[in-house]
Amino acid sequence: MGGFTRKECAKRAYSTSTIVISGARIFDGADANIIEGGSVFIEGDRVREVAKGRIATRAEQRIDAGGRTLMPGLIDAHVHAWASDVNVVRTGTRTTEWLSMYTARSLRQMLDRGFTTVRDAGGTAPVFRRAIEDGLCDGPRLFPAAHFISQTGGHGDLRVPGELSCGCGTERFVSLVDSPDAVRKAVRENFRLGATHIKIMGSGGVASPADPVDRMQFSDAEILAAVDEAERHGTYVMAHCHPSNAVRRCIELGVRCIEHATLIDDATAALAAERGTFIVPTMAIVEALYEEGEAHGFPAVSMRKLNAIRGEMLVGIERMVRHGVRLGLGTDLLGVLQRRQCSEFELRAQVSAPIDVLRSATSINAEILGHRDELGTIAPGAYADLILVDGDPIADIALLGKDGAALPFIMKGGRIWKNELGP
Repeated sequence: MGGFTRKECAKRAYSTSTIVISGARIFDGADANIIEGGSVFIEGDRVREVAKGRIATRAEQRIDAGGRTLMPGLIDAHVHAWASDVNVVRTGTRTTEWLSMYTARSLRQMLDRGFTTVRDAGGTAPVFRRAIEDGLCDGPRLFPAAHFISQTGGHGDLRVPGELSCGCGTERFVSLVDSPDAVRKAVRENFRLGATHIKIMGSGGVASPADPVDRMQFSDAEILAAVDEAERHGTYVMAHCHPSNAVRRCIELGVRCIEHATLIDDATAALAAERGTFIVPTMAIVEALYEEGEAHGFPAVSMRKLNAIRGEMLVGIERMVRHGVRLGLGTDLLGVLQRRQCSEFELRAQVSAPIDVLRSATSINAEILGHRDELGTIAPGAYADLILVDGDPIADIALLGKDGAALPFIMKGGRIWKNELGP
C-alpha cells in the first residue's frame, strides 16, 4: 500500500467489503449461551448484524462455517514482540534494523495463532502500531506501552551488580528514573512517542539480575506521579508486581492493572476484587523458562529466582479466582519461547473454568484495553475480529493450544487473514 495516505489505505481495505458467515455456533466472548446455527453480517471493518439462523442480506462473499465455533479474535494482554532473545541483555545488542524485522515477524506470527489484538507490556516501539495501520506489515491490533519505566537497580535495570554498564543498548526499551518529576517526564515522553498506556515496575523480577523478586520498587510519590499523568492523558498504568505487598500498594495508589501477582495473598486478592482492579497472570513464560530457559541462555541467577516462585503461581491464581478478581490473559514470552503463546489456555484451565479463560482472552482483555464494545465481542458495531474453531473450545480448550492449527478462518477488521474453508 505504499504511496497511499492512511485514510486512502483504510478506504481501499474496507469501503466495499460485505461478508456473511453462516452456520456457526457463536460464542460472543461473554455469554455462556451459544447461538446455534448463527450468522454474522460484516460490512467494512465492523459487525453489522448477528442473528440466529440465516441472514438474507446481499453480500459480496458468503462463508459456511459448517457448524464450527465462531468467536471473537483472541487478545493477549502481555506481549514483548521485540524481545528476540530469552536472555534480554542479548536483545539489546541487536541492531535496530534487525530488531524491526524480528518484531514484524513476531507480530505476524501472533496473528497466525488467532491473536487479533495484543497489548505490549513494555519495550515495543509505538511506530509498529502505525506501520500495521498503514499496511507496511501485517499483525494484530497493537496497544504499545513504549519504554518500561523502572527505578535504578529495579526490574528494568539489566546491569549486573558490580558493573558500570551492561553495554547492551537496553536504553532503547527502558527509562530508568528516580524521582516523581523524572517519572512524570518519562510518562509524558512515552505518550509523545504514541504509547496507549504506561508500564511501571512495581517490584523485583526474574529476568533482571540485581533485584530480589519479593521487594517493592518505586516510592509512593513516584507511582502516584505515573498514575496522575496517565489519568490526565485519559488512560492507565499497568504495573509489574510479584509480591503481595507490591500488588496491594499499587492497587491502593490507583494502578488499574497488575501483571503477574505471583505471590498474592488472600487479603490482597479480596482487595483487588473489591476495587475492580484487573490482574493479568502470565503462566506461559514461567513454565517455558522452567522447561527451556537454561538451554536458551537464561542466566543462572534468574533461573534461581524463577524456581523460587514457580510453585506459588497456581496457588496465587486459585486465590484470585476464589475471590472473584477480574483476570485477563497474557503470556509475557521472550525470544524463541514466543512459539508457546497458545500454551496459556491449557495452563490457566488448570485453575479456571474454560469459559472463564475464554472470557479473559476476549471480553475481559477488551475491557482492560478500554474497548469493551469494540473488541473481544461479536455484536453490532464491534470490529469484525473473528476466528472459527474446529470444535468447541468451551468443552475442549486445548483446541486453542494448537498454534492456529484448529483455526481454519481468521479475520481482523473485516479482512480475511486466513481462510481454509473456501466461499
